[in-house]
Amino acid sequence: MAYILGIWALKYPWPGLCALLLLFLFLPLKNHGQNVLAMVIFVCGFALCWFRLPDLPVHIPQEVKTTQRTLIMGQVESVAMLPGKRQRIILDNLTLGHEDEARSLEGKLVFTWQEAPVQVYPGQVVQANLNVRPIHGLANFGVWNSEFFWRTQNVLWRSYSRGEHFWFRVKGDPGYSSVMRGHLKDKARSGLSLDRIDPDRKTQVQGLGLALFFGDRYLVDQDVIDSIRLASLAHSLALSGLHLGIMAGMGFILAWLTGLLYPRIYLFLPFMKLGVLLAAPLCLIYIWMGQAPPTLIRSAIMFASWGLLLFLNQKRILLDGLFLAAAVITIYDPWSVFDLRLQLSMAAVTGIALVLPVLEQGLKKAKKVWESIILKYFLGLAAVTIAANIALLPVQAWTFNYVSPHLYLNLIWLPVLGFIVLPAGFGGIILSLVPGLQWLGSLLLALSGHTLHYFLVFLNYLDLKDLLHPMVTLRPSWHQNMAFWMIMLLIIFCRSLSLKNKRHLAGITLVFILAVLPLVANKHPEELKLKVLDVGQGQGVIMQLPGNKTILVDGGGSWNPDYDLGKLVIVPSLTWRQWPSRLEKTILSHAHVDHYGGLLYPLQYLGSDAFLHNGILPRGADRQRLETALNRRGTPQGIVARGDILKQAHGLIIEVLHPGSNPEHYDKLNDTSLVLRVTWKGKGMILIPGDIEEQAIDALLETGSDLSAKVLVVPHHGSRSSASRKFYKAVNPEIAVVSRGFMNRFDLPHQEVLDIISEMGIALYDTSRHGETVISWKSFDSDPLIVWAREKTGPKNIPYWF
Repeated sequence: MAYILGIWALKYPWPGLCALLLLFLFLPLKNHGQNVLAMVIFVCGFALCWFRLPDLPVHIPQEVKTTQRTLIMGQVESVAMLPGKRQRIILDNLTLGHEDEARSLEGKLVFTWQEAPVQVYPGQVVQANLNVRPIHGLANFGVWNSEFFWRTQNVLWRSYSRGEHFWFRVKGDPGYSSVMRGHLKDKARSGLSLDRIDPDRKTQVQGLGLALFFGDRYLVDQDVIDSIRLASLAHSLALSGLHLGIMAGMGFILAWLTGLLYPRIYLFLPFMKLGVLLAAPLCLIYIWMGQAPPTLIRSAIMFASWGLLLFLNQKRILLDGLFLAAAVITIYDPWSVFDLRLQLSMAAVTGIALVLPVLEQGLKKAKKVWESIILKYFLGLAAVTIAANIALLPVQAWTFNYVSPHLYLNLIWLPVLGFIVLPAGFGGIILSLVPGLQWLGSLLLALSGHTLHYFLVFLNYLDLKDLLHPMVTLRPSWHQNMAFWMIMLLIIFCRSLSLKNKRHLAGITLVFILAVLPLVANKHPEELKLKVLDVGQGQGVIMQLPGNKTILVDGGGSWNPDYDLGKLVIVPSLTWRQWPSRLEKTILSHAHVDHYGGLLYPLQYLGSDAFLHNGILPRGADRQRLETALNRRGTPQGIVARGDILKQAHGLIIEVLHPGSNPEHYDKLNDTSLVLRVTWKGKGMILIPGDIEEQAIDALLETGSDLSAKVLVVPHHGSRSSASRKFYKAVNPEIAVVSRGFMNRFDLPHQEVLDIISEMGIALYDTSRHGETVISWKSFDSDPLIVWAREKTGPKNIPYWF
């Protein structure tokens, strides 16, 4: 534990040190020397990762800085088949440029290829003209991004392409193993091709089968993945310990059958040990079929640890095996400590090991119920589900920002998966290779396919009834997460505690402080706070007003429909260390996707007292999605124009300065943007002008309205089309914040805007360089407090903004 906490402290120093202190207070080692050794191991774990952490690229090649494609070549290290017909390819040994002038590029590249015309395999060489960018995630306080994770894997570059509209070449033999696996996939896909169902549904059935048998999610739509996740069944689709456990269960069934045929074998090999031996080859075959992803390898190490302790006749197999597996995994790959998949797995198994015995003791008191084999099975499964999810609750809330009310579906689906889908599927694949038994293989695969079909029908029914929706939660701070787990442990081991023990008393006091501190630290009812979020090439602004009221102005938006900024950034920011609550107002400046895309999710799952806009809304499918989101929470709409007052309380006024009542006469949609000005006791504080350009700026200046404000959100992301010196002089801001994407294809902000800002001596904050920028005032005449996410970085640019 000290070793793992040392690694953890590299990115989360205070949580790591606090957990180490709690470890010494509640579980000190026997003597002073051993405690000192544990502290040394903590430091060694920290130092090991410190020196092994890959450096960020010092030099970005000129070809990468441009928006043009460049020729890059690399060897395929791994390939993951992702939903939405995407291949995620990790390329190593990178070279940039044509062969006669090629030069090496440090680090690795993650290349996402959607709807690729070819299947890429590990060991092959890929050469292609790609848009290459440095790995650079969105930096928002308390919101996870993949930047640090990829860096620990030495993946420093990224690229995305779709289809075959660019030049590429794939060289090299896939290898016998990949060819054999592909042959098995073809057999499975053929057997899962059901008649008399919709072609799209048939594809999804095939996709789910390939996902369960081979870890290949290529054919599965993202909507289906989301439905499975909202049904609290996502773990059943990931290749993990659950599936390996089902394979191991088949081994124990074989041990039982062997005992029926030859009972004397138990004299030499007890049932449990025979089950372990027979399960091992089945698990190895499954790992090979799934292409040995890290999740399966780690699960296999856990099962191997438990099997080893079982053969050694140890008593505490589950918990001791977990620690043994954790040691093996983290010594071999220290960076796995930061892998969410391992965190979820370890937390779930720990919950089962610690909470399940407590639940079982309660169940055993109902003797009549416990004596029924069927009820005992389902109650045991329910207890395992509850135990695992209790331990997972903080991770679930922090990472995914919601909980599902459908845990009960595990009681239905997991037995079906374990007794029908996987056994029939694997049996069908194997028998389809045996001459004379192909008919039986086809029958078993059809059984598995029809079961998956009815599973999808059931999910679709839940979705149509609006039962598959997330319950948005508080996103706890590290203090609250640690307090939750410690309180859970204190309840379980309460009989071992003594208030007369000074260490125990100090530990309990520290847990109490951790639980209460975030509640006290978050109370600023009379504060005005402006948050310009890092949403990439778009704009999303949160205003927290005196009286604990929240207004959301725009939500950013991506041209990729699978990347929902409302779900990934806006709502996580709104619920970071605070309970989810209905927004007072949600305001759309104008109907461009980079402003409205991220509003749909918060409108649908948080709700708002009012949705305000200029009268021009998105069209087509996006209009329908917006209407659905508004109707679900009963959010009223309102059209606002110049002269309207949106908020008047605590001396604070939010007024609309533009456009007038007829915005349609503007040539460009950008010029219809709502311009909002916030004043506090008569002083201009904030001006948010949306994407207004030259025509709208001239119209705004002609009105003679007071535009002065201490903070200006730079119009149109810093485009030269909004570079008006008259406008900037009329606002006369002390601070300007530009919201734009890192290395965006528009090359924003333009130099003309930067020159004006520089000439006027305005302090400039840029979300692509600073991340989320937060400006707050305790009173109308106080100096602003300014913090930004990327300010919170440690040595070697380790992100601390989480």
